[in-house]
Amino acid sequence: MEIDLLLKVGGSCISNKVLLYKALKTKSPEDIKAALNISLERIDQIAAEIGDAFSVLSKMIILTGVGSPGHFTVLKHGLHKGNSGELEQHLGLLDAQIAVNRLRQTILESFLKYRIPAFQAYASSMYESDKMRIIRANTENIEKFLASGLVPVISGDMVPDVTMGYSVLSGDQILANLAKKFSPKRIVYGSDVDGIFDSDPKLNPNSQLIPEISRNEIDSIIEEISGEDASGQMRGKLTEIKSLLNDGFKDIILLNLTKRGILLQVLNKKDAPYTRFY
Repeated sequence: MEIDLLLKVGGSCISNKVLLYKALKTKSPEDIKAALNISLERIDQIAAEIGDAFSVLSKMIILTGVGSPGHFTVLKHGLHKGNSGELEQHLGLLDAQIAVNRLRQTILESFLKYRIPAFQAYASSMYESDKMRIIRANTENIEKFLASGLVPVISGDMVPDVTMGYSVLSGDQILANLAKKFSPKRIVYGSDVDGIFDSDPKLNPNSQLIPEISRNEIDSIIEEISGEDASGQMRGKLTEIKSLLNDGFKDIILLNLTKRGILLQVLNKKDAPYTRFY
């Protein structure tokens, strides 16, 4: 089955990573509470963007990041290290699920508000990994939901792992897997910045947007940002984009999904600030 759009709503769009790192460092109740907050205004705005896209597209799949609530609880309980066999860690996994499910519920409520017929699917029921890389995928139900006119929504998750017991499966890796299965006409990564810059735009107001990056250039870009990408999130995203380019996908877009109207501009091939990978 071919779909019109595969969209990733990055965690940076809906939560604040600066607050996340502060909470991990200080461990104060106030900082933790702030880190676990999600931006209802941004979620509502992004839902409006997706609602506009749904009005002109027939088939789309949405990937959502888990934001600060997911990352904080995963790191707090050491879930990224795999299954320790300890009850406390298993309870930590439950704590992480509760935090992420609150975020999922908030997103779905905004989708309902903007009349997007979304259906939440769970990666933990679809995927199996080995050392944090997908080795088994069953996406038959996703295809059936699409055929029924629904918009499947999937997020990063904890999944069974042959070596580690269980491990984190990122939304970016899920996106790469779904792209190969559903041949989307458009792949769009939504972030809280306009695209890839020659330096961190949040630290350097004079940084310049790189409007286009070819497959031959992406390795040097990954190397350049490695030193300033403390979380590894952008580096990981670019690595998955590189894999998609190597598989023959073109016109992959990274844009600022918090800007009203940007998604429809891109879908209608109008000029807008973003980075295009080809």
